[in-house]
Amino acid sequence: MSLELDRRIADSGTRFRIFPQPRFLQKADGSGPLFPEPEQVVIALEPAAIQAGPADERMFVVDAVGKLPYNRFFRPPFQGSSRPPVRAGEDGHFDHLDPTSREFSAATMYATVRRVLDIWEDYFDHTIQWHFESDFARLELIPLIEWNNAQSGYGFLEFGFGRTANGTIDHTRPYCENFDVLAHELGHSIIFSEVGFPSSPADQGIDYGGMHESSGDLVAIIASLHFHSVVDHLLESTKGNLLTINGLDRVGELSDSRQIRIAFNGLRMSDVSEQPHERSLPLTGAIFDTMVEVFQHDLVAKKLISDDLRIRSTNLPGTSHDLTQIQEEFTAAYTGNESAFKESLLLARDYVGRLLAVTWGTVSPDFLTYHGVLRTMLQADRDLTGGVNAAIIRECFAWREIAPLPTSLMLRQHTLASCGFETAEPSPTAVIGNAGFRIPSPRPDGAGVSVNQ
Repeated sequence: MSLELDRRIADSGTRFRIFPQPRFLQKADGSGPLFPEPEQVVIALEPAAIQAGPADERMFVVDAVGKLPYNRFFRPPFQGSSRPPVRAGEDGHFDHLDPTSREFSAATMYATVRRVLDIWEDYFDHTIQWHFESDFARLELIPLIEWNNAQSGYGFLEFGFGRTANGTIDHTRPYCENFDVLAHELGHSIIFSEVGFPSSPADQGIDYGGMHESSGDLVAIIASLHFHSVVDHLLESTKGNLLTINGLDRVGELSDSRQIRIAFNGLRMSDVSEQPHERSLPLTGAIFDTMVEVFQHDLVAKKLISDDLRIRSTNLPGTSHDLTQIQEEFTAAYTGNESAFKESLLLARDYVGRLLAVTWGTVSPDFLTYHGVLRTMLQADRDLTGGVNAAIIRECFAWREIAPLPTSLMLRQHTLASCGFETAEPSPTAVIGNAGFRIPSPRPDGAGVSVNQ
């Protein structure tokens, strides 16, 4: 969501509170929760547009009683009994709910899904229609079923709880309060709606599957950077040094957050298999690296860091740079310029959000390859910036070994012979008029033509 839209809805939207990261995440020193209190968010609907549930014209919460997980034989809509819907406070907002209550969990699920949808509809610059709209007008949200799992499906999201060490239900970890998980699962719905599905049964969809998982993660990563607490913690931990090994160590404080871990990865295509979650990591890394490079280029443009420091901080294997010295230089640059660093990161966030939206809205799902995603992204950058960031995108994807396959027809060489032309000795020609145009005389054997200039 653009900074401008956030400012516009601050007074007209509806307030909720949600935890930006799971409340069980602990500080690195073990002194307490990393995010002890929920953070206020505003969704883009005015209070009058939200009914008890919470519910609106796009989605609704059903706190089902005694429900079993949906399966191929048991699908929405849920017809069983449910608990009373959660109602707004007297002022029409939902930020009054006790974080320890079941009502808070139900409202959090709604607010998270709606907030993420707001963010990405702003980047797409249009309403994202559900891919299941032919059967259901609204997305069904089921927050707390007795199940140590969670799932998204055709027309629904239903969430249970995390697992204990022995695999039983851990009621202290409701998935419906986990922003990353909810945002990732909604990301799949966004991709189904905006990218579509492979149409050919011959399409194995290897990179399509990896792209789907990567996109779910990127939807969550970009959305999580709309929490000021997450952005502030990220910058305070790294001082803006997001690509060196030192930076990765500092971000390790969020090691229990899956989204943070998968964003900061050093995997290339030669390191991963065809399994979708694993295959997604180089693509996610390439796009996250692009965001960081755009962020640091902006710091250079604003003379907050030197271009030499930016280059030395690039996370390259076998680097001989002094990482401690690099961190000290970032710390010195960041100190006293915290607001400027944050502004640059938010601008980079919004650029990549828009870049992804244009890419996803254009790329074909049929026989999709990561190289095709790269070419579509380069076109998206031309549309958005005139190609200003093309070199950054190419370098970040090249480092991840995202290129045409060795067997790709794109790499086939085309000679004159393969194109049907052959060089030959000059042969007699006929002159037409005074213009100097010449028609090659056919070879006696009819095997080809001569090119005369």
